[in-house]
Amino acid sequence: MVPESPYPISEDAFSVDTIARGLTIPYGIAIVGEDEYFITDRVGKLVHYANGMLAEVTGMPPVATFGTPGIPAILHGGLMDLSPHPAFADNGLLYVAYLDTTGLARVSRFTVRNKTATDFNPIFTTRNPNWTGNGMRIVWEDSAHFFLNIGNSDWSTFSHPVLYAQDLDHDAGKIHRLRENGDIPPDNPIFDGRTTPSSIWSYGHRDVQGLYYDTSSHTLFGIEHGPQGGDEFNVIEKGKNYGWPLFSYGINYDGQWASTITEDSAATFTVLPEHYWTIPTDYGGQALAPACLLKVDSSSVADWNGHFLFGSLAYRRLMRFNRKTGETFGLNIEGRVRTIKQLPGGDIIALIERNDLTKANGIVVRIGGGVNER
Repeated sequence: MVPESPYPISEDAFSVDTIARGLTIPYGIAIVGEDEYFITDRVGKLVHYANGMLAEVTGMPPVATFGTPGIPAILHGGLMDLSPHPAFADNGLLYVAYLDTTGLARVSRFTVRNKTATDFNPIFTTRNPNWTGNGMRIVWEDSAHFFLNIGNSDWSTFSHPVLYAQDLDHDAGKIHRLRENGDIPPDNPIFDGRTTPSSIWSYGHRDVQGLYYDTSSHTLFGIEHGPQGGDEFNVIEKGKNYGWPLFSYGINYDGQWASTITEDSAATFTVLPEHYWTIPTDYGGQALAPACLLKVDSSSVADWNGHFLFGSLAYRRLMRFNRKTGETFGLNIEGRVRTIKQLPGGDIIALIERNDLTKANGIVVRIGGGVNER
């Protein structure tokens, strides 16, 4: 049963068409054209969608998928984001982020020939295993540079802080910036006490599961899981510290404070979120659990232009956020929306993961302008 939306339902006009079924946790999508995509399934599969049909692509690497004892769900790891190189039409390169069987986060690039992944080339590997690396997203700054998030959703508390996200010798809890071949760009930040740049662009992140680069303003946006409440919307800037786990507007799942310092202290050396969400409850607050982020422009759904869309895993629906006013709305698109992308023609593709943990019933839907379908 889908929980009631914690924010007003916006009566935007749109149509929804389910175009593919039978996936488990569809996570990343590489849009090749209006009606052709590659899609990762977190359980370790890559599929090709064309002409209304899904076909599995073989040759993908083995991945680690795991969860919490007693809960039959994949909470961490797996085959995650997928992105085409900006010059995909010429070079055919796809980039995939995943957690390998040793717990290391990787990005590899490859091509697909005859429904087989070929020329598979790992171009980035973390220095440390990261079994709590939940969110991995790839977005391109330009044809030569991309950003990569690696999450760090440890259960850090006031009494037992877990400081990987603050440790510049650890790759979790960071947003990385890399060249197209995985090399470190020479204009990446050089942090205090270091003499050369690393792959790290920003740090102090808990789990940025939504990452979006606005090419018109050259701005990187991130939407981030707090613990229990305190989900964040951030403008990501070069070399900045975003505070986790030193300060958070959320609390830990056992009711303990997550923060180890005050908001006033955090404001002196970390970046506080531009906006944050905590749904009030009698037990201290509830998270929206944002899973993706898209700024909509030139869309066939006119009501969404200029706004951000994100999926709420906790409330199982698509949400709309107006950055100018700070208003958040629920939308009449239900399910654990894992990923949203805009097609060249303006429609929106949404990957919605399974609603029954015993079945592979994740779907892909296409959202366009028109009558609102309930």
